[in-house]
Order: sequence, then C-alpha cells, then structure tokens
Amino acid sequence: MKQIQVHYAELSTKGKNRQYFQNKLATHINYHLSFLEEKVTVRPRHDYLYLEWEHMDAQPLLDILKDVPGIARFEPVYQVELSMDAIEEQALALFQKLDLKDDDTFRIQARRPNRHFPENSMAIQRQVGSSVGQAFPQLSVDLDHADHTLVISVQKDGAFMSVESYPGLGGLPYGTSGKGLLMLSGGFDSPIAGYQMMKRGMAIEAVHFASPPYTSPQALDKTKRLTARLAHFGMPITFIEVPFTKIQTTIKEVIPDDSSMTVMRRMMLRIMERLAIQRESLAVINGEALGQVASQTLESMYVINEVTSLPILRPLIATDKNEIIEIARSIGTYDLSNEPFDDCCTVFAPVQPHTRPKLGAIEKLEERLDVDALVEEALAGITLETIAPDDESNSHTNLL
Repeated sequence: MKQIQVHYAELSTKGKNRQYFQNKLATHINYHLSFLEEKVTVRPRHDYLYLEWEHMDAQPLLDILKDVPGIARFEPVYQVELSMDAIEEQALALFQKLDLKDDDTFRIQARRPNRHFPENSMAIQRQVGSSVGQAFPQLSVDLDHADHTLVISVQKDGAFMSVESYPGLGGLPYGTSGKGLLMLSGGFDSPIAGYQMMKRGMAIEAVHFASPPYTSPQALDKTKRLTARLAHFGMPITFIEVPFTKIQTTIKEVIPDDSSMTVMRRMMLRIMERLAIQRESLAVINGEALGQVASQTLESMYVINEVTSLPILRPLIATDKNEIIEIARSIGTYDLSNEPFDDCCTVFAPVQPHTRPKLGAIEKLEERLDVDALVEEALAGITLETIAPDDESNSHTNLL
C-alpha cells in the first residue's frame, strides 16, 4: 500500500472544532481525487491525514495536494513494522533511491508518539544515522541545513518514514471561514483577491457585472475561465452574471463624467448587498489596493462603502501591482487576465474621475436616478452557472 502523509496547517488552536476542519479538508481532497483513475482512500487522524492507494505513481496526488488550502506540508511515507531492524532497512533503501552527491549532507529526525516503543527519539536518530553514515560514507551530517532529511514517526500501527517533503499552501481548509461574494472582473487584481480569501478558508461565489454589447462575449468567457482557475484551489464555484448595461448607460446619460465611477461602484455594492442576502453570504470581496486608481483612494472607498453595512474584504489593500502580478504568474491567472478583452469598468471609465468625492454631492447626483428600479431590474436578469475546476465540467442554471 502506498501512502502520503499530510500535515495540517493552523489547526493547533482549533480545540473542539479541530475535527470539523479536518473533515472539511478531507472532503476537499476527496473531491479532487475523484477525477483520478485509481481510488485513493483519505484517512483523517488527529495529527495527520493519510492518503492510501495501491498502484499508480504518486505524482498526480502530489500535484493535487500542492494547491489545496489548509495543508502545511506533505510527504510520501513508507510504513514498516515496529522494529529497529525494519526501520534501518527501510532507511537504507530510501537513501539508495536518492540522487546523492559527494558533498551532500543528511540528518535523521525521529518522533516517538508511541511511548511503548523501546528506543526513544534520540536513540533512533543515533542508530539509524550511524547505519546511513556507514552505508554512504560520502555523506556528512548537518543537523541544521541538511540536503536530505529522513523523518521517522513511530506510531502505534507502525513506523512511518519519508525522505521527501513538499510545501503546502498553508491557511485553512476551503469552506471553514464562511462564504463571500467576489466581485470578479477580467483584470489581474480581483482573481488574486479571491485566491487569497480561499487560502484563508473562505468559500466564494463569483459575481461579474457584464455590459453587452459594450463588453464582448470574449470578456465574459475570460472571466468564466478565471473562475475555473480559482475553482482549481477549492471546489466548483457559482458564477453570477449581473446585466449592468442599463445602469451604466443611464449613469453616463445623467451623471457628470468625473462622478460616474463613484456612482457606478455604489450601484454595484447595492446589488452585491441584495445578492449576499439571497446567497446567504456574509461579506463582499474585491481586488482594491489603496491608491491604485481613483476609486481606490480612502475618500472614494468611504463614499462608495456608505451604501452597505456588509463587510468589504480587501486582501490586496496594502500590496503593489508587482506583487499582484507575481502571484498571478504563480497561480496561473496571469495569461488569462492579460487577454485584451475589456470589462465594464474599463469600457465606461471616466476621463478625469474625482479622487476625493464628497458624500453629500454624490447623494445629490443619485437623485437623478431611479436607484431602486435599476437595482431590481438588474437582479431580475441575473443568471447563474456552476463552474468546475479548470472548466472540467459546467452546469447552468437560468435564474436566481
């Protein structure tokens, strides 16, 4: 039986809720494993989670685990019987498989949760280290920064051994921090904001404001593909398309150009608040970074936020564009966001927007709009679509 040991991230302080977090992580992993050709069993335990299977190579499982929030690290492990002879034999076999160089270093790290095992951790380390050193004399010992680390965990049902470890995403299991509505455009920022909140355990639904014919079908498709990429790090995501043409053309007709962006963002948040109630969501997520554009000054955020009491989560608030681009490259959204299809904010961008709008002035301008009717009309035209990770399979629902 082949095995991978998964180490939980950030669960040490969860107390009585620990099992809930472990089960959420197991559910998330099981979903992604269901697409593999061989059945893989997931076994949550108090300190670790194990994956067990029989035949296939481990690489597909490693590729899945590296993108699952809530994992600190993971490693292929080899289970042997509870004897020093078996542990030493497996240790030599594992080092034999490594690509060892003459100047490489090694160390042994042993843990003994099973207190009935006769040798303690230090004795295991000394004995196994001596055997490895004799068998591979080209290696030297480095207890702090070794090239190769053999980890031995002596449990009740056997000794588990590994020489390869891979970093996880960290954070919390997907869905353990409630649900938020992500304002998703086709740009670089909002997908990264969604990704950051997913890493903190938040389930998301993606809300996209579309303004056909001013925005193209390609722009809408790009945003759906970004949603599919985000779903790769979680579970299938509900994509909510909001028809926004009527609102934007009305704003353009009756609101001065320099105030149009502020009014437009306030209309978006009014719709988001209604959606949050309908979708049982507790927060709105967006990709705003302080001072990046006119609508993201502190004064603009204050005036825009005034229309809702919902928490507005801005995980990118203190990041700069280069940091955002770097994350986009690392998670696979950069090329999609870089496609030349404009969203509604870009198409209707004012020439010289106010960077310090005044609340009273904006409220006076909004008296020219039938705000409630425009919001109701947009909500009535909303469509929903369930988008699976990397668009493996889509299902479509017509209305809220």
